[in-house]
Amino acid sequence: MPRLRTSAAAVLAAVALAAASPAAQALSKYSPDHEAYAWTQQSDKFVSVKTYTSNSAHADYYRAASNTTQRHLWNKSGAGTTATSGGGSKIFKLRTCEWVKDNDDDCSGWDY
Repeated sequence: MPRLRTSAAAVLAAVALAAASPAAQALSKYSPDHEAYAWTQQSDKFVSVKTYTSNSAHADYYRAASNTTQRHLWNKSGAGTTATSGGGSKIFKLRTCEWVKDNDDDCSGWDY
C-alpha cells in the first residue's frame, strides 16, 4: 500500500509541475539558419524576436482574438537586439523569418 501512495504522489507532482510551468506552454522557433529567434512570453500574450546577425528578421504570428489575421513583428535594429510586441490575446501560432532582399524571406515552420 505505501508503494502505491508514493507512485500516485509522484504522478500528481509531475502533472502539477508540468501544468504550472509557463515555459512548457511557450511557443518558440529559430529561423532556418539560426540568425534569429522568436518566442512568446507572459502566458503567450507577447512575442519577441532577437537577431544574432546584422540582417533584419521578423516573427509572424496569429492571435486568438483575430485568428485569421497574420501579424508581423520586425527587428531591424541589428545583431544582439530584441524587439517585443505589445500585449494582446493569446498567440497560438508562431514562426521566425530571416529577411532576404528582393526574394521570399527564409522562414521556419510554424510552432503551435
